[in-house]
Order: sequence, then structure tokens, then C-alpha cells
Amino acid sequence: MFTLPEKRFYRAFQRPKGFKTFNVVAGESDLWIAVPEAEYREGIEKEVLSTLISIREQIKTFGEQNPEFLKSLTPVNLPAFVPEVVRVMGEASKKVGVGPMAGVASAVNLFIGRKLTELGFSQFIIENGGDLYLKVERSIVVSLFSKNPKFSGKLGVELSPGEWGVSTSSSKIGHSLSLGRTELATVVGKEPVVTDCSATYLGNSKTVVEAKKRAEELLKINTGAIVLIEGKFVMAGEVKLVRLTQK
Repeated sequence: MFTLPEKRFYRAFQRPKGFKTFNVVAGESDLWIAVPEAEYREGIEKEVLSTLISIREQIKTFGEQNPEFLKSLTPVNLPAFVPEVVRVMGEASKKVGVGPMAGVASAVNLFIGRKLTELGFSQFIIENGGDLYLKVERSIVVSLFSKNPKFSGKLGVELSPGEWGVSTSSSKIGHSLSLGRTELATVVGKEPVVTDCSATYLGNSKTVVEAKKRAEELLKINTGAIVLIEGKFVMAGEVKLVRLTQK
């Protein structure tokens, strides 16, 4: 039900200044987390891991009792009483029109972020399979990676201070199911589970025209979107694209 493990090559480039980084792994969930160095303390990893295991168990148990939740590529109706993480996934999927598991990575990120806030961290960056949930007090640039060497690692999206979800789907990279032909489909917004579902929807685009239409549709619930398809970029909304300095 959760994604299969893969080599996260892009982590070699993740070095946020002033942050302490660590990894937390449970089953197929492999999270890279950054918190302010001044706020880091020993033992945090154990507390975060406990939360991660709990989140996974809630989703797994519900999925075993409700297999459609795990398999459906369209929104599903949920019982009145479900774990909060399941409810968040279900609501996000209905906003976008995809299956609830399209938002699983960022749902995990969201609840880990809540735990970090509860533990007193003023900022954090959480990356899970290429999906990001950030709470930052300064502008930050998120790099974009694809199999196209002309663009991969050479462009980024600049985010202003605040909380952001940044999610990416691709038919060329990664383990997640994609029905489209996009090399890169990235969505930026304030709700990380919504951006995750939206990236799946956008990533299912098969043509430039379809990608443009879907990107514009998603602006109702997100801040901006960027798609690389057929060697062309399609952008919609407020996305500040920047060129990265090659080192």
C-alpha cells in the first residue's frame, strides 16, 4: 500500500544552512527532516519515529478493513468515524478528483510536521519521496529534478516565508503510478495533502494543452503549478522559477 523504496539521489543536494538534518525510516516510509540547529536535541528522532509508525498503522489498519481506500483511482466515500489522517486524505482527494492514496506521502508529512510543532520547533522541512512540507522563516529555493539533463537540478522554485506543500509527480521518475506523459509536474500550495493529490492529477496530463488546462484548474485550490511535458514548460499561478548556480 505504501510506496516501494527507491534511491533518493536528490538528497545529496539537500543542505539547508542553519538546519540539522536526520532521517526517520519505518517500512517503506523514508523521511528526510531538517530542523533549526539551535533547537535540535538528542532523542527527537525516536519521538518522530514513534509518530511515523502510528500514522502508518492507522492508514494500514483502515486500508485492510476498506480495500477500496487503497486501490481506488477516484475519491471514495468514508465512514463517519475514521482516523484523522484518513479523513484528511479523503477530503483532499475529493477536492482534486483522484484516489485518496495519491496524498499518502504528504499526509505523513503533515502529521509529522504537527508533531514537530508540538515538540517546539519553530521551523522544519520534511521530504518524503520528493514531496515536501515546509515551515520556514526565510525565503527558500526548492530544486526541480527530472530525467531531462537540460533542466534537471538547474532550476528551482523560490518560496516566501511561511508554510508550504510542494509536491511532484512524473511519468519518468519514481515509483508512484502516473497515467500521463509528464517529465515533471510540481504543485505549490498551502495544504500539502492537496498539493500531493494535485501533482498526481497534473502528472496524468498527456499533452501540453491538457497540462495547461489542468494546471489552471488547480489554481482554485493551490498557489501555482509547473509542468515539463514534450520538452516544454507550462506554468500557472504564482510560481517564481529561478536558475540555480552550478557548483
